[in-house]
Amino acid sequence: MALDTDLNTLDLEQIIKCIQNGCVPEVPTDENHLADREKALLAHLEIAKSILNKLSILLTRLLNNDVDLQIKLQDILNPCLYLCGEHCSSNFLWSDEESHSFMKLCIEKLCSLTHHVNVEELIAHLDISKIFFGLQCKLENDNWKKYPAAVECFIWILKYLKMPHLNSLLYLVMPLPLNMFDDYQDSNILTALDAFQHIIDNTPSVELTMSGYDIVLFKSFETGLRSVEYQLIPNLMKCFLLLISKMQMKHLSNKNSLEWTKFDDVLNILLPRMELERKHEPIVCYASILPLILESTGLSCIRWSERLIPLFSEYIMNSQSTFSTVKAIEVFIQQTWPRQCTHWNVLLVILIKALYSEDKNSEQPNEENILAIVECIKTLEAARPECIRNVLNKLKECKEFQSKIIFKKYLEML
Repeated sequence: MALDTDLNTLDLEQIIKCIQNGCVPEVPTDENHLADREKALLAHLEIAKSILNKLSILLTRLLNNDVDLQIKLQDILNPCLYLCGEHCSSNFLWSDEESHSFMKLCIEKLCSLTHHVNVEELIAHLDISKIFFGLQCKLENDNWKKYPAAVECFIWILKYLKMPHLNSLLYLVMPLPLNMFDDYQDSNILTALDAFQHIIDNTPSVELTMSGYDIVLFKSFETGLRSVEYQLIPNLMKCFLLLISKMQMKHLSNKNSLEWTKFDDVLNILLPRMELERKHEPIVCYASILPLILESTGLSCIRWSERLIPLFSEYIMNSQSTFSTVKAIEVFIQQTWPRQCTHWNVLLVILIKALYSEDKNSEQPNEENILAIVECIKTLEAARPECIRNVLNKLKECKEFQSKIIFKKYLEML
């Protein structure tokens, strides 16, 4: 049954069923039938577009107070949200620009009918528990793999839930991303991490603690840090550090303590992976997250000095990880200089070598890298002026470097 432009002949139950028919049906999950899965998702697109278009007409009639229409918006609101949520982007197999445009049109009319400014305000005033319960049969256990569009609808609704509306819904919103995080496909793990970041960001620490999900997430992230592919580490670490900050309130107090914290637990797991890595792409990934890790760790970076400095020395010589590594060194200096005075000379050697390496580069020297190195040396000098200035002056006078035009030019800036 399809939604007809003349709805006088359809009762409420038929209209609801028609809207539900616009939602993507169950698709195969067997890897041997992936072609069938994609074919089924693509085939449903025309059906969805037709129903979204006619839903828009139905909503227009409701806006016009059509007296012949014997339905109320409240009766069809949840099915409308499920259908619209599946087309929240035009980049899905079951969605395109046209269906996404229909979706936006329907949402605009739903907001007008409910007298809300936008969809965020609309969702904030609904009984979200009922909406999530309506999706539950598609998303519980491993069913979510059969309903990829329902997963995207869930994420779409979740993203509009902010503090405090999310506080009491953890028992409904956590099971799906936890199941997805345990999956083997990178795309599913990334979707889970995206959901986790939003949930952690919009849930008070006391709610996470009282629900027990702080420990559940910590253990999950800890396991993931040991096992996930390197390209997922930046996304995982952002969630992990955000969670620990909430658990320990590290961002508010006690940042100058040398007491062992959960940030140290993270470094204890991550550093061995970083130390053993020799391939270019993983090094770039690890370096990208290093400044944020060290900033979160605070003064406790001191206890990891003997392992961090060799990493700095190695990672800075990789042209694509130079910038991130220099930023990590700068954070390390800022966090530790009041208590750590013994590594200034090693750090200066690392930075000078990196600057010299940019001069030797057969291609055009990387201006961003060079300026970052110069700024980092200035930060080091601010921490140990009596030592650094003396070395820099000697380098400027050294005859061996007179032919290194770029190297000398930037030394003069120091």
